[in-house]
Amino acid sequence: MDFNNTFNMLLPDEFPEEEYSCFMTACKSILIPVKTDSWRQFAGASNLIMWRFRSCYEDMKFYIDSWVEHGVNVSRDELYMRERALFGMFSSGVSCIESTCYAIYSLASHASIYNLPFGDNEQRRCSPKNLKIALSSHDTARNIVTELISIINSSEWEFWVDLRNRMSHRSNIPRVIRGAGGSSPPPAKALQFGATSSTPAFEADEDHLVNLYEWLAQSLRNLLVEGGNIANNP
Repeated sequence: MDFNNTFNMLLPDEFPEEEYSCFMTACKSILIPVKTDSWRQFAGASNLIMWRFRSCYEDMKFYIDSWVEHGVNVSRDELYMRERALFGMFSSGVSCIESTCYAIYSLASHASIYNLPFGDNEQRRCSPKNLKIALSSHDTARNIVTELISIINSSEWEFWVDLRNRMSHRSNIPRVIRGAGGSSPPPAKALQFGATSSTPAFEADEDHLVNLYEWLAQSLRNLLVEGGNIANNP
């Protein structure tokens, strides 16, 4: 993670800096000349994108570093730190995509774009699915609608959201601890969790978290590109 002079903060290498900059330039050209509520909603959400992406990376890195350094046998305090990092990674990752959708919805609500309603009800329910529904009737939004459908239908997004929801509202994911009688237990993996009423059992090594993070970075990049296209070609 290096210091980014453009944004005056540390950002992970995977953050789509160029796409974000183009997105912001295109949207500001529409929203800033006459600042309406569309701009106020957009400004807060678009700033959050970078913060949530960095938080997601930092929490993922903490979890992986802890596993690599300490393995399976850790203190209760270290376990707490890991669980907090896992929660933070999934909460921030989902928030990164949802804040991007919120920013795009704000843009689309501007009178010179699609003039979509974006009151309290829409703001509270601004998910990729609801953004897709709102944009589906506009021909010039077909590319971003296609991207939103790809995100919504992906196994990765389902996994991101299911784990976020479970850890946010219900419980931690139950960790599986294996033993063996008369011989060494099987090698432990960084991710070994049992099923819950809303999440499947799964086990994987730390590369699984990296793959999910890379999927997040690519999905964010695609949304920013298509969001900018809406601003440039309403």
